[in-house]
Amino acid sequence: MKALKMSLILALVVLAVTSCTTFKASGLSYTTAPAQQTSLGTFHTEVWVNGFLGASGGTKLFNISSDFTDQAVKDAIQKEIAAKGGTAAVDVTIENQASFVDIILNAITDDLYAPSNLIISGTIVK
Repeated sequence: MKALKMSLILALVVLAVTSCTTFKASGLSYTTAPAQQTSLGTFHTEVWVNGFLGASGGTKLFNISSDFTDQAVKDAIQKEIAAKGGTAAVDVTIENQASFVDIILNAITDDLYAPSNLIISGTIVK
């Protein structure tokens, strides 16, 4: 009985500290600049997004809000380009993660509330 109790506690602790990456795109470029480019440095930013009608960090119910992260990604990349004085972002990586708490909130609300965290990184060029 004591071993079962300890196993359940350990399982709950592991679940509480894990997260789930359900989307990742790598090697993308966001540019209107010519092919000849000078690297101005790299960036790494995180954006909290609140989705509705779907699963945290994943596909959305009936695809109603499948593009709800698009504007957040575009705004974050534009902000990083402007901060470094560049004209484009290359080798961009985008991850959409849902933490254990995000998944629980999504389950409790029966897929109505779908929070997640976008992690965006890449290289700024001019």
